[in-house]
Amino acid sequence: MLRLVLLVAILTLARPADAQLARGHAKFLGNVYSTSQLPSFQTYWNQVTPENAGKWGSVEAQRDVMNWTTLDAAVQFAQQNGYPVRFHVLVWGNQQPGWIESLAPAEQLAEIEEWFAAVAARYPNLDFVEVVNEPLHDPPDGPGDGNYLAALGGTGTTGWDWVLSAFRLARTHFPNAKLMINEYGILSNPTKASQYLALVNLLRTENLIDGIGVQGHAFTTFGTSAATMTTVLNLLATSGLPIQVTELEVDGANGPTAQKNEYERFFPTLWEHPAVQGITLWGWRDGMWRSTQQAMLVTTSGTEKIALIWLRSYLNGVLADAEDPGELPSALRIEPGYPNPFNPSITLPFELPAAARAVVRVFDGLGRGVDTIDHGMLPAGRHEFRWDAGDLPTGSYLVVLEAGGARATRTVALVR
Repeated sequence: MLRLVLLVAILTLARPADAQLARGHAKFLGNVYSTSQLPSFQTYWNQVTPENAGKWGSVEAQRDVMNWTTLDAAVQFAQQNGYPVRFHVLVWGNQQPGWIESLAPAEQLAEIEEWFAAVAARYPNLDFVEVVNEPLHDPPDGPGDGNYLAALGGTGTTGWDWVLSAFRLARTHFPNAKLMINEYGILSNPTKASQYLALVNLLRTENLIDGIGVQGHAFTTFGTSAATMTTVLNLLATSGLPIQVTELEVDGANGPTAQKNEYERFFPTLWEHPAVQGITLWGWRDGMWRSTQQAMLVTTSGTEKIALIWLRSYLNGVLADAEDPGELPSALRIEPGYPNPFNPSITLPFELPAAARAVVRVFDGLGRGVDTIDHGMLPAGRHEFRWDAGDLPTGSYLVVLEAGGARATRTVALVR
């Protein structure tokens, strides 16, 4: 324990000016790009989402007059610093250009395609693209919301034809980007999460989606237990897609200590979930959208609040744990898979007592080999892998891990 504490202290004291909080982690911890949020960005964050600059109403408030200035700056800033950038957002029922609402559906569709094409041509190297934002809660279906849902096919036979159409267009125009969907009110509500998952799986049938966004706004997370968040993340993970927590903040109106305690209460649940690819905070300085609720992580003078100090300490501790795992495992072991039952992929942690070549073989209920995964040489310690069952049918499968002349097994259940 003393060694761990000293290592955390060394990591903290030795932190260079641009050592972002998540440096060294396999996940990103990002923030929004806007003028008020930019100072000292590189000191803390390593992923960028333009806050408002990528919304259609910001870019093309006047028909055929494009204002790319702030969006250009955001994308350039991210790419110059080597940060992944997530474009926010192509289709939404808010902050849309007012002029599109009165057009005929055919003309609206032409304008939507022109919008997609313009973004793709200007930013061909986007890492992630949010195609549709808040389809459950704020679709573009009426005056003040864009009023172009019918132009994309309306609800149609699937109930979500308009979302499918938007993603088909996006796949055509952004063939190299990871396409995402985004929604709020999911982490706190397993019922809504099930509805969201149904839409995600509908998109998956046409290979139209690459990632799931769940917003982490304070009005969603406050009062929601970590257990409920875990339940939701587990559910969404059954899709086999990575999850990004896209818009997170914690209010500080009840004081800095209460804000820190709230981060401490649920942030590790999100960060440590194996399906979570990264987390994006929705601001951290004065001028952020929940400034009135005191969600900032620094004071107006730039002094770190204790929630930010805790975040650094926590992330350094996680990294130190990974680098100094303590006692090595005493035997070869596969731990229970997650989620189980699963469809179509499952994550299986395993432990190696010594460095060895690790090979995984999977057998169906009749003893027939259905998959082999050679992980090559791995060091002693804890590892994990994700197995995708592809088109295999519902049933029990035996996972066999071979390493160092020993074997470990685990039975998993695929449920279609």
